[in-house]
Formats: sequence, C-alpha cells, structure tokens
Amino acid sequence: MQEINYKKGIPTLLLCFFIWGFQPLYWYICGEWDTYFLLACRIIWAAVCCLCILWAQGKLPQLLAVFRDKNILKREIPASVFLLADWGVYLWAVQNGRVLECSLGYYIQPIVVFILGAVIFREKVSWRHIVILAVVVVGIVLSTDGFNGIPYVTILLAVCFAIYAAIKRSLRIDSVVSTSAEIVMMVPLALLFILFFRMGDTGMGSITPLRQLMLLGAGVVTAMPMVLYSVGVKYLPLMTAGFCQYLSPTLAIVCGMVMGEYLTAEKLRSFYFIWAGVLLYCLNTVYEERKKSRLKP
Repeated sequence: MQEINYKKGIPTLLLCFFIWGFQPLYWYICGEWDTYFLLACRIIWAAVCCLCILWAQGKLPQLLAVFRDKNILKREIPASVFLLADWGVYLWAVQNGRVLECSLGYYIQPIVVFILGAVIFREKVSWRHIVILAVVVVGIVLSTDGFNGIPYVTILLAVCFAIYAAIKRSLRIDSVVSTSAEIVMMVPLALLFILFFRMGDTGMGSITPLRQLMLLGAGVVTAMPMVLYSVGVKYLPLMTAGFCQYLSPTLAIVCGMVMGEYLTAEKLRSFYFIWAGVLLYCLNTVYEERKKSRLKP
C-alpha cells in the first residue's frame, strides 16, 4: 500500500461509490432494451474501455501475461463466470423494479464475504460474528414479507459477489488487469449472442447514433468506478475503504424510490435488521483493528 493520503483517497473512492450507487438510474434509462442485449453491449463496451485504460497505463503486456498463465486462468475463468452472473442478476432486477432488493444484497455482501472466508480460509469466528450473522438472517427472513416471498435477488447478488471476492482474494495481480481479463473473457459470448439472437429490431436493428452513445456509456460507467476504486483504495486504510462501500446501497435505495418503488413498513423492518447487522459489523471491525494495533510492539 502507498502512503496514506485521505485528500486523494476519500474523493476518489466517494466518486467511485457515487457512480456505483446511481447506476440503477442509468440502466433504467436504457430500459428500452431487454436485459440480455443490454448485458451483452455492456460487456463489449466495458472491455473496450478497459483495454483503453490498460493501454494508457502501459499494462497491456500484463493482461496478455494473464492469458498465458494457466494457473491464473484457473481462477480468472470462474471469477469471470460469477461476475457475469452478478451483472446479469443486477440488470434484470433493475429493469424489473427490484432495486431495493439489490440494495439489501449489497448491504450484506461484506458479511457474506466474511462468512465464506471463515468456511474456505478457516478465518477465526468469534461470538460477535455469530450475533451479527443472526441479526442479518432475521433481516432476510423478515424481507420475505416485505418483498412478497424469498428475496432471490438479494441472496443471488450477495452469494455471487462473495464467491467472486473469495476467488479474487487468491489472485496476486493488479486489480484492474484482473478485472479487465474477466471482462474480456465474456466478450466472445456477448458477440455470439448478439450475432445469433439480436441482429434484428430487438437489438442491433434498433441502434441509432444516440442509442449507440448510451450503450457506449454503459461501458464507461462499468469501467470508470473499477479504476477509481483501484486507485482510491491504495491511499486509504482498508477499514476506511470498507466503510465507504456502504454509500452505494444507500444511494440505490434513493434510486429505487425515484424509479417508483415503495419503501413500505414491511420492507423497512427488514432493512432495520440489516442496518443493525452492518453497524455491528463495522463496530466489530473497529474493535478488532484497535486490538491488533495494541498487540503490535
């Protein structure tokens, strides 16, 4: 990590999470296209943006090295699959009026990542973690009432990202290079889908110059926060970066309400428990960090 610099790190990371937080509005504007076509175009233009960024940073050789290393590919390929699943579920949810479920999923993602780390990497679990998990589970159970059934979107987003994060944790390469490789791997599938299923009026046949700019923008709003995050996190303690990430799901709630979703009393009850779990998780993180600092000689 570089030297801590809050003046550089905080604005960069906040801009990153603002873009992620307001992304539902962009996908809502692009709602004239179906989820699959929009996802395919997002992949293609995000790949183009990533390649341009890597070229500007002089990191294209690192990207090529990823595709030559079989050991890295064994982890990058499944990471790409789960990233694709996360994007697909998210876009479908936004276009079907389920942004609040997405927000709920993003709130609990760090907690699910920790649980997966405890299972896979045998990380230590204390009684405090069990309490946090219990509070979150209560929130998810209550959400079945507010969202008229099991919140599949919430669960799928949290689980897909947790598995994705677990895979990424084992990689020791530049984060922008790694994510770019995962997106580039999706491109052949996206191109084949458009070629065979979306060359008519439901896809490429409906493209105008303005609509093409909107699809290009889909790549920009995908690649830009990724780069901002990779830069901002270098200047901040991990704990601070972790707290900042809760800005995105909070903004997503605002987006959902702007798009016509209602934060009913039943939904609020589930959010109260999720927020309580997140607060306990943050407090426990602070406690453990201070405990570690006291133990240092």
